[in-house]
Amino acid sequence: MAPLHRVYFLGTVIQDPAVWAAPNGTAVARWSLAVPTRRRQGDTWHEDVCRIEVLAFGRQATMVKAALRQGCTVLIEGRVQWWRTAQGSRSRPTQAVIAERIQCLSCPRQTPCAAAGGGGTRRGARLVGGPSVAAAPSG
Repeated sequence: MAPLHRVYFLGTVIQDPAVWAAPNGTAVARWSLAVPTRRRQGDTWHEDVCRIEVLAFGRQATMVKAALRQGCTVLIEGRVQWWRTAQGSRSRPTQAVIAERIQCLSCPRQTPCAAAGGGGTRRGARLVGGPSVAAAPSG
């Protein structure tokens, strides 16, 4: 049976994606997404924002760098990946969403999503890159 580990996030890009090359030469993009949410305190519901770290690999990472900017609204489909990162003599758990599909829904006027390419999406939304098969980051 295929794994059913899927997450979907609809949010706003907080910062421009940072792109670099991994030691094996694969392009890696990392950025943060602000996802609106609600939390309950007693009988009252409060608006809140959840910050999600997102990673994309390969060709998709390159497309993300060209297409996404701070303020863009995007729909991310992917999976959550956990690993441990070293900080001095300690290690701590880290998690991020590994993006498998990224759909740009809108961007501020100065940075249109049209740079994302793709097609076949509704109402001007653009698919950024395509599904990527990449190994989880090591650390």
